[in-house]
Amino acid sequence: MPLIDLHAHGKEKKKKTDPQVRIQDAKFPSPFEAGLVYSSPARGTWTIAHTSMLIPGSHQIFVCPSCCLRGVVLSAEEMGAMERFSMLEFTDDHILRGDLEDMIIEGVSEILGEMDALPTCVLLYTSCVQHFLNIDLHLVYRSLAEKFPEVDFIDCYMLPTMRQHFSPEKMQWRQLYRGIDASIPRNPRAVNLIGSYYEIDPESEIFDILRGAGMTVRQLPTIGTYEEYRRMGEAEANVYFNPIVSYAAEDLAKRLQMKPVYLPAVYETKALLDNEKRLAEAIGFTGPLPDRRALAAEAGQAFDAAARVLRDFDIAIDASAVTRPVSLAKRLFLHGFRVRILYADAFSPEEKEDFEYLRARVPEICILPMTDWRMRAAERRNPAGGRNVLAIGQKAAYFTGTKYFVNLVENGGLYGFRGMIRLAKQMTEGALHPKEVRELISEKALGCREQCERMRI
Repeated sequence: MPLIDLHAHGKEKKKKTDPQVRIQDAKFPSPFEAGLVYSSPARGTWTIAHTSMLIPGSHQIFVCPSCCLRGVVLSAEEMGAMERFSMLEFTDDHILRGDLEDMIIEGVSEILGEMDALPTCVLLYTSCVQHFLNIDLHLVYRSLAEKFPEVDFIDCYMLPTMRQHFSPEKMQWRQLYRGIDASIPRNPRAVNLIGSYYEIDPESEIFDILRGAGMTVRQLPTIGTYEEYRRMGEAEANVYFNPIVSYAAEDLAKRLQMKPVYLPAVYETKALLDNEKRLAEAIGFTGPLPDRRALAAEAGQAFDAAARVLRDFDIAIDASAVTRPVSLAKRLFLHGFRVRILYADAFSPEEKEDFEYLRARVPEICILPMTDWRMRAAERRNPAGGRNVLAIGQKAAYFTGTKYFVNLVENGGLYGFRGMIRLAKQMTEGALHPKEVRELISEKALGCREQCERMRI
């Protein structure tokens, strides 16, 4: 019988349970295989229960088994929005009796009948089981519309089992704009900014163009009434910054003939200038575009100044903080930052050029997943070495165990050169002022509670 090299066997076992890969060896765009999913305690990203709250005057009803309801009801409670949330729990008996359609119609009718005043809009969430059973949802919505003609019912979906083929986030953003009024006459001087949890910074340079063109700008985080939400239907164009919102933009283009305008939230000067040209063309702005040379130089100087403060730090970036983490990593590398860690389950194909740039010049960058089951047992430390870490994003802060971080989710409304200037300032503050990470990242859906409070005013 051959001898077993226990030392070698131990190495093999460790290799199988360590998800870390160097960028020089990583497959693009998917460095990791899909499998069992782990959810870290970094909870600042928004879920579908939170995103629905962006529609003023809306009420959400989830029709799910108890195991699924547990998470969404806690989300509503934590954000202090239980008055805008209801649930219907179905059991095996409903399935065996085959009366899920009646159960939904009667349950929703009872919920609405007990309210002092009807909501203007109901977002009705059905779950995986109803779709596996192929129940007649057309009958459900037709019956509810007949019983409550003054309420807009929007079909929404809680379908995590479709994640590998169709992102729930994509479907969520599409459905959120299904209630806007298609009958409103078009206003060539109106535009929507869609697909952001946070207000796009009004100081961003794209607003220079929008204001110069005399545009009325609407976005979910700033509208205050359901009527204003419906008036988003008068826009000629929908501007979006995150590629997962493309499905919503394409749906609006198909249904309402609104022009989709994609302005990727990148960090490269030429790409940002190209975005401005694309926006100007889409809204019919014929005036001269602003000269951005001074502003671009100011953004570069802001990063240079931050790099001097952070000379003793490694930089970790996670894909829940910014939608283009590789673009940001490249920009920071060009300003002398020690970019050492990227947390992402996969990368957008749009990032391939920047990915290959970093692969050739910084081959030692560590890439780690955010949801791979192996991350549950990963040590909370800097996987790239022993230096201090500045984390950009909550998940990067949690996984590295650092107290130095930028509390940022989904770009946080930052965009363009002025967005980079603000980010550089946040990075500097993050390095100079350590934070109590556990307390900050335990807040679910960063900023959602404030959003709900604003709508009550």
